[in-house]
Amino acid sequence: MTLLLASRDPRLRTRLRQLLRRLPGVRVIGQTATGKGAIRLAWKKRPAVALIGSSLREPRCLETVRAIRTIRPQTQFIVLTVRHTKAYVRAARRSGANYCLPVRTLEVRLPSLLALAYRDYLAIAAESVPRARRGRRAVRTQGR
Repeated sequence: MTLLLASRDPRLRTRLRQLLRRLPGVRVIGQTATGKGAIRLAWKKRPAVALIGSSLREPRCLETVRAIRTIRPQTQFIVLTVRHTKAYVRAARRSGANYCLPVRTLEVRLPSLLALAYRDYLAIAAESVPRARRGRRAVRTQGR
């Protein structure tokens, strides 16, 4: 699973990298401290999952999610919140975030949430691949 980290807090990025190193099959393909950097990395690297910190700037977190969602609709978003309120969760969902996770629960909930997000990514990616035509092809005959 390819992962993008975007958080203004360098301690949070370090903590996330240490946590993700322990998870098998997870590869961090980029990290940034700004929204512009996250958008640029998402365009170039095509992450399956993006972990976006709610304190992100230039553009802010939810604008970054919206922008990446338009260029990479398959990418799944986990917004990491410091103040986990119902209003913010609703706003994040409207912006295109798939999941919201309080930072205080990272160690406990992140591994299972990543598995869910990756499962959703694979399901969306499978739907976007055109299916081969089934059945026999019609044979044209000359003169008809």
